[in-house]
Amino acid sequence: MLCYTIYHLCHTGAISLDYSRVVAGHDNHHLVMRLFLTHVADPVPLSAPEAFALSLFPADRPDSLADLRIHMNRTIDDFGTFKSGPMQEHLMAKGLLFSTHILSAEGRAAYREVHGLIQAVEREETELLDDAGRLKARLDELGSNVVLLHEGFREKLRESPLVGEQLKAILKVQTFMESGGYFHAKTMG
Repeated sequence: MLCYTIYHLCHTGAISLDYSRVVAGHDNHHLVMRLFLTHVADPVPLSAPEAFALSLFPADRPDSLADLRIHMNRTIDDFGTFKSGPMQEHLMAKGLLFSTHILSAEGRAAYREVHGLIQAVEREETELLDDAGRLKARLDELGSNVVLLHEGFREKLRESPLVGEQLKAILKVQTFMESGGYFHAKTMG
């Protein structure tokens, strides 16, 4: 859930995603493009899960994906504490959970809404990838939930010329983070 919160912050613009050329390795001859994440602004109002996730990013400098993963592994002993701590408290305060494992009626309705939207978009995958206008409209509907699409569809979105660079960068962050920080570490970190 922490990673999903980070993707959401990237989607809302609280964390910016920028590529920069950097020297890789021990010599000064090997330049690579790296994706850097920068804490830009605090959304107002800032929820407890958003505040926690945003606190992982230094406000004074950008972090590469590898730097972020290393920082997360050093500062967070158990990633489950985010889910059972700030996220659970936030969902209970919003009325989406009754208790640790029981969704409220509002929580079930919100889940069904997002799940239905994801399924509808996935059913239209082939048509959407051929129609820039419809694809943009559907991706706007999904918002940060685009990361919940099946992996094959996300891969096609990353490769599509119809998709903006911001979304492609968020999907690259997702691939890196969900692989434990090891996927393409040399080129993405």
